[in-house]
Amino acid sequence: MASENRIIDGRDHDPARAIGNGQGDDDVPVILQPEIPAAVTFNGKSHAVMMVSPHDLEDFIIGFTLSEGIADHIGQITLRDVRKTLQGFVIEADLDENILERLDVRQRTLEGRSGCGLCGVQSLDAVAMDKIGKVVPGNMAQDIVLRAIDALPDHQTRNREGGGLLHASAFVDGTGTIQIVREDIGRHNALDKVLGAVARAGIDKTGGFILMTSRCSYEIVTKTVQCGVGGLVTLSGPTLTAVNLARQAGLTMICRERHGLFRRFS
Repeated sequence: MASENRIIDGRDHDPARAIGNGQGDDDVPVILQPEIPAAVTFNGKSHAVMMVSPHDLEDFIIGFTLSEGIADHIGQITLRDVRKTLQGFVIEADLDENILERLDVRQRTLEGRSGCGLCGVQSLDAVAMDKIGKVVPGNMAQDIVLRAIDALPDHQTRNREGGGLLHASAFVDGTGTIQIVREDIGRHNALDKVLGAVARAGIDKTGGFILMTSRCSYEIVTKTVQCGVGGLVTLSGPTLTAVNLARQAGLTMICRERHGLFRRFS
């Protein structure tokens, strides 16, 4: 007997298939997306274990290092190795000796879960919100923003395969053209991946903005500002702290509200 409620059951099928009401799309396969631990090490010392989607990990480590304020520019980071183990992945990078002391400030000793940006930070000083920098505000006209939003779904290939599970983060240039998109189970990870990809490609960030499918939390703002991007668009609403931080940094921030309209919050 067909159920009116659709069920995804991944226990006996790979990929999973839908059991539905027989209206034509019940047997569409869904590729289940992995969520794996990735150990981040700097100069041979373990720094964090993050839960991530296991792709674009080179971009992730570069973006993570820059957006966390551990390094100021990509020239201070040397990517050594990304290797798979029985437990997950190990990502190894070396930092210039003159910035190694920053690791103690941002040290994470707990598992960094994909939905959390603070797990394991040892000191409240590491998250002091009065230390956010400044950016040149993006001049993002409505037609440019809407053009990028309309184009984003075509770039979300892994999200389509996985049944809408992954967040996407894109860097959009001043004309509204999407330059790079990265996807991940965690919104912070997706942002780190695209920021790392932008840095590795040497893309000029002037006049561009970040476009994200997630809500706008404080850490999305701080990571964007830390990497010198002057604009941020999210497809869900912001927190009060995110709005206050964006205004403090001079970040142009546009977010979608519950009724579907977009508001320029800062």
